[in-house]
This record gives sequence, structure tokens and C-alpha cells, in this order.
Amino acid sequence: MLKLKVAVTKNPRFEPFIDGTVKSAKLDLDIVVTTPPELFFRNLKNDEFDVFEMSLSEYLITREHAKAGRWQWAALPIFPAKAFVWLTFFVNTGSGIAGLADFRGKRVGVPDYVMTAALWFRIFLRELCGIQPSEISWFIGRIPELSHGGALGVDIKPAGVSLTWLTAAQSFDVMLDRGEIDAAYGFAPRHDPKLFKLNIDRYGGTPLEDNPRLKKLFADGGRAVVEAFFKKTGLVPANHVIIAQRRALEENPWLASELYRLFSESKQAAYEQTNFGSPAYLYFESNDRKTQAATFGDDPFPFGVSKNRRMLEMLFANSHAEGLTRNLAKIEEVFFPSLLNT
Repeated sequence: MLKLKVAVTKNPRFEPFIDGTVKSAKLDLDIVVTTPPELFFRNLKNDEFDVFEMSLSEYLITREHAKAGRWQWAALPIFPAKAFVWLTFFVNTGSGIAGLADFRGKRVGVPDYVMTAALWFRIFLRELCGIQPSEISWFIGRIPELSHGGALGVDIKPAGVSLTWLTAAQSFDVMLDRGEIDAAYGFAPRHDPKLFKLNIDRYGGTPLEDNPRLKKLFADGGRAVVEAFFKKTGLVPANHVIIAQRRALEENPWLASELYRLFSESKQAAYEQTNFGSPAYLYFESNDRKTQAATFGDDPFPFGVSKNRRMLEMLFANSHAEGLTRNLAKIEEVFFPSLLNT
């Protein structure tokens, strides 16, 4: 059996894979489960796993900066999650932000400018509201030493875009409370202080849920804006992708297909175990299977190139247009050849 060290994030569609319900007779897997920020940072700094989950946007950037012995990766068309994390935006109630159209001219906090969710947020702003990144002042929540942008070791400064990195003494919750920024996502009180340096007590703030100066932007969890984007583009954005060391894939020609099978069967098993409900199948808790399928189709998390080609091409084009990648990525070069016909 081929021994592989695998790293993924906590995801209901991974559970049958993690707990051994779905197995491979060919693979002996050492599985690590952690958070996206930690995993992606470790991928970039240590390159320690054989197979792993990764930010789509950050993977595109690594392809242009790979060196011998570092980031020699190939993507598999397995997309475990949607780019919905930015739908957790909090806004200052005095900011005048009631929806996406109100972000023009505002001060907006994101954990990392290069992360996939932040890139998709900017795509939503362009597609639905005509707002360009240069029309917003951006604040980066992770201090440079702990950010994915910093771990990439690439000085990405999109032309005409205002980027401000927070210091170790700053945090989004406090800045929102004080009105120093207008909106932010990707943080929680007393959560992961190593990354966000949160300290409400020190600044005399109040918890987010009880703070009259702050509110969640999307009362419906973002369902309406996702449906509006889908109505215009026919797309639901993917956030992460499964990556493997190219060496392992080339030395074992059967490996890519075996991994694709494992993750596909795990996803289907999770759908069935939750009776096609939350959290494995439904995008939003207010949905049900029939209603969701009528809008988005029977499989809300499709794998393979053919069902995701247009979505990937939009992401690749915007990454290039924004200056995150120097060259326009091509699907045939991003994904391992044996899975291009999926």
C-alpha cells in the first residue's frame, strides 16, 4: 500500500473519508484535520503533505513561483467547499452599508487579500454592482508574518489598490467598534489570537452579537446575493481545491483517479448520511433539497473539470486581471492530465 500524509479541513463531506467509512485498498493514509488558515499557511511554509486541501487563488500564485523542492504540485478537480465565508461580513451600523452596492468608497477588512474568498467577493462586487477593487480601501487582518500573502514571499501590490496591513495591536472587531473600518469578515472575539490579535477586554469593546454598533450584513446568511450571482452568471464559486505532490502522481499513474474516487464517494456518502440536508448538502439552512436543486442542480458540490470549467475560467481571469497572477492560468496546465476529462 502507498503511504500518504493527507491534510484537510473540517468538512462534513470529508467525514466518511476521515472516519474510514470510505476506504482505499491501495492507500495507507495518515490524515490530519485542521483549520483552513493553519493548513494553507503550513502548505506554503513547510510543504509537508502529500495530498492536501488548498486555497484555489493561492495555488494559482504558487504555480508562478515554484522552485526546486518547493510547491511542485498538481491540482485535482475536487472542490470541497464554496466561497461563502465572506457572507459572514459584519458592518458598523453607522457605515451606511446595507448591501453590496454600498461598498463603494468604504474601508473593508479581509483576512488576506490573496485568499480565494476575498477574490470571489471582489468578483461579486464587479459582476453585481460594477464596483472595482480600486474603489475600496482594503485592510488585511493577518499580520504579514502570519499571512498567506507573506508566506507566499511575493510582493503583490495590485495597481491602484489601497492595501493596509493591520499591526499586532489592531483587530477587526475593535476597529469596527470604533468606526475605523466600515466592514470586515473572518474574525471572532477571542478566536485565534495568534492570527488576529483579538483582545476585546483590553480595548473595552463588547461582544459582536451584543454590540449595537455592529450588525451582520446578510440577515439571510447571504442566500439572496448568491442566488442573484447565480442568476446572472450561472455559477456558484468554489473556494478550495485538492492538491497532490506532482512527484507522487507521476510515480503512481493510478493515484489521481483513486483520490478522485475516494473524495467523490465520501461526498455522496455524506449526502446520504444527512438525508440530503444540512450541513453536507444544503448551502443555506433555510433551504430544502427540492428547492435548492430547482435552482442550483442536484449536486451542489460538483467535482470534475466539465462541470466547473466556466467557474474556474472566471476565477483565473479575475486573478490575472487583478495582478495576483502574472499570466492567465489555463485549466489544462493547472490540473493533472489524467483527470482533465472528468
